[in-house]
Amino acid sequence: MIRNGDSVFFDWDNDRVLRGGVEATITGQQKKLLRLLIEEKPAIKPKDYLLNGVWGKRAELVDELYLVQLVYRLRKALSAVGLDGHIVTVPREGYRFIPVPYAVVRPDPSGYVNPDLEHARGLAHVLARLGLPAPTQAPPAANDDLHVDESQGVISYGGVVAKVTRFELRLLAALVEHRDTVMSRQEIIGAVWGANAMVDENCLTQLVSRLRRALHPLGLDNCVAAVPKVGYRFRQQGAATARAPGM
Repeated sequence: MIRNGDSVFFDWDNDRVLRGGVEATITGQQKKLLRLLIEEKPAIKPKDYLLNGVWGKRAELVDELYLVQLVYRLRKALSAVGLDGHIVTVPREGYRFIPVPYAVVRPDPSGYVNPDLEHARGLAHVLARLGLPAPTQAPPAANDDLHVDESQGVISYGGVVAKVTRFELRLLAALVEHRDTVMSRQEIIGAVWGANAMVDENCLTQLVSRLRRALHPLGLDNCVAAVPKVGYRFRQQGAATARAPGM
């Protein structure tokens, strides 16, 4: 299967969209809607057309609000691969999809995918889109490695790459350093903002929420667990943490 950092691959059999080594998972209804938007003519799809295509015989019982909500959820799911802005609302008409180079994924007869190659390509593509320089060395790319590149503000796992803020990165680093250990809120605040920082615990709660959202495309959002009345801990089975060379 030909791979290209600017191309999009629709894997309908496994309900996912791939681009530059990044994977976005979509639901059955989201897949139906996306296929209607990209594979059928005309370019602008009327709302009734989409309602019938997704809900079939039940469409006459479905309010347009359900379609609006489905479009919202699909955009959110596709944000990981940078396609959320390609679904455009056409006022009083419907929706259209801004074309991108794409292909439908066909299973490799051998069933083999090189995870190291996919990871390296994915990281390079994401860094390029963010306007950041490519790493001088390829990062560790084993599927069970959580790779933290503090110099680039990037984390990656299993071939998926995510950009995080400075404070999200500090929070993740603190939790991972104390992996499987419960850290109190004050300990975390000290590690992220400094020992003498006057930071409200609500700020920590909001930061944890943002970090979980950033980790969601990597499938690691549930690894950041809240411990009632105490704090938080990072728990992940079978994964090591690697840092970029020279750090």
